[in-house]
Amino acid sequence: MGPGAGIPAARARRLPAPRQVPLDRSIALAGLVGLAGALASTGLLAAWLIRVPATDGILTRPGPTGRAVALPAAWVVGPFESASPDRLDLMIPWGALTGGEGADKLHVTVTRSPETEAPLSPARRYARFLTVEVQPLPDEGLVRRRFKAGSPFEGEDLYLAEADGSRFAARCSTVAQADPGTACLSEVRIGDLSLRLRFAAERLPAWRGLLRALEQLFAAAPPEG
Repeated sequence: MGPGAGIPAARARRLPAPRQVPLDRSIALAGLVGLAGALASTGLLAAWLIRVPATDGILTRPGPTGRAVALPAAWVVGPFESASPDRLDLMIPWGALTGGEGADKLHVTVTRSPETEAPLSPARRYARFLTVEVQPLPDEGLVRRRFKAGSPFEGEDLYLAEADGSRFAARCSTVAQADPGTACLSEVRIGDLSLRLRFAAERLPAWRGLLRALEQLFAAAPPEG
């Protein structure tokens, strides 16, 4: 018998290495487009458009209406996972919303909007507590109204956008505050969500940018103007 005799032919053969097939670019692009569409349909894509610091972890959970909300963990007050499904408390740096300077934060409480067809405008809601004085603030796009002495809102001023405040309104304290960063209170409805906002009085001129940022964050269409 010669050399190699008795060695099975199968051992003498070697199978060729698997050929590497490059991924078609069109398929990869289609996959990315599909992923973006899926994110947009849940509102998560809009949340990423806010200026979120890269060091903050993004967490996703159902919001007060059951719709998924993606938020930086650093914004959530208390443990993110154990937050109430009916309420979400946030503290958002102003720089992340409007690009403003300063270390103050916007305090936000998110709940489900009450099921009312046509809520009263702030001007009508507070009408019996207001004086007749109306002070336009053209640089800010607001008007200031005074509350009557002896009313439940004595010591506060009411700021209204477009006269009746349907788009934006805020009550701001005129007396010294232990926390000036919460001197103003505003309530905003975005789709099926109700947002209760507390912020510093010097942030009032940024109300337009604030509304756009919040509507973007919670995946609603931004207001016109």
